Amino acid sequence: MENIKFFKNIPAQYSRSLIYTRLGYEKTNTRIETDRRRLIDRWITEAEELCETTVIYRTVEIAVHKNTITLDGGEKLESSSLAALLQNSGSAVLMAATAGSRITDEIRRLQESGDMAKALVYDAAASEITDAGLDWIMGLLRQQLIRRGMALTRMRYSPGYGDLDLSCQKVFYDLLSLNEWDIELNEKYILVPEKTVTAIVGIEYPKG
Repeated sequence: MENIKFFKNIPAQYSRSLIYTRLGYEKTNTRIETDRRRLIDRWITEAEELCETTVIYRTVEIAVHKNTITLDGGEKLESSSLAALLQNSGSAVLMAATAGSRITDEIRRLQESGDMAKALVYDAAASEITDAGLDWIMGLLRQQLIRRGMALTRMRYSPGYGDLDLSCQKVFYDLLSLNEWDIELNEKYILVPEKTVTAIVGIEYPKG
């Protein structure tokens, strides 16, 4: 794990409006009763308190050829859209964010007890907070890279998105040693705890 870096219990800098979007509320077209909104907001805060967000990341050298991205350990990712994103990058950052097991255990308990409305809000909040963990580390890396005249690609890319097969999750899992963080990868390439996401973002170097 010598090349792997991490931050534990990072601040939850998420957008509540995006949680409402995940819940199916349209920002301009949906009217929510005041009492209902207060209840949802309280549940979101409760979910936040159960999230123990950790971010794990490492930088790897890459080579892009046609639809294949080869990582410096020899691992390959097949994706035409990811190759297009990384075409100006000589290295990339592999990253993962997890909200931990407390929140997923509570979501499961709520579902089993029949409290589906609360479970749904907890689930949407935990998903958004986990994604915000990746936003947080990308913001930090951007600040570091800009001083060196470098930049991150305009977006990150996750296994299962676009034409990057979900089976590529195994590459991320192994290179980030996620087993050391009590994260499991099941036979369907789903990460456990469920509120765990991985992604890759390219580092673009100055031209010339």
